[in-house]
Amino acid sequence: MESNKVEQLLEAYFEGATTLAQEKQLRTYFTSDLVAPHLESYRDLFTAFAIASQDTYDIPIHLPKQKKPMLRWISGVAAVVILAIGIATQIDSEPDNFNTGEYVGNVPEEVGVLKTKQALGLMGKMFSESTAQLGAVNEFNTTTSNFFKQ
Repeated sequence: MESNKVEQLLEAYFEGATTLAQEKQLRTYFTSDLVAPHLESYRDLFTAFAIASQDTYDIPIHLPKQKKPMLRWISGVAAVVILAIGIATQIDSEPDNFNTGEYVGNVPEEVGVLKTKQALGLMGKMFSESTAQLGAVNEFNTTTSNFFKQ
């Protein structure tokens, strides 16, 4: 093989741009006795690759046995059973009196309306106080903007 072609292949090899066939050409060239003197330094590299490719690993590899999916299957069945029991107990229980108005007790409607008005009044008062505080913040913003403009 020509020295120029070998040098081009070596350059492509070190850049990782060679094909398997080109790498095989390089291996056969450097394992032969026809290596150019200025390329002798690469001979050790390719002979080491050739020797390493012949190494074998004779110790058997023991992969751990996969656990059988029995535990997953049992846990899935247990989850379905628990879910079914929960649904069955909710279906058989007495209906809640939540929507009938009896859950509050026997409180007249007028008392409920008064309590609601009180809560809304308190909320309105708090809202008014918070808007007053926002007025102070707005005044602070205008004052600081005037200060920074000057």
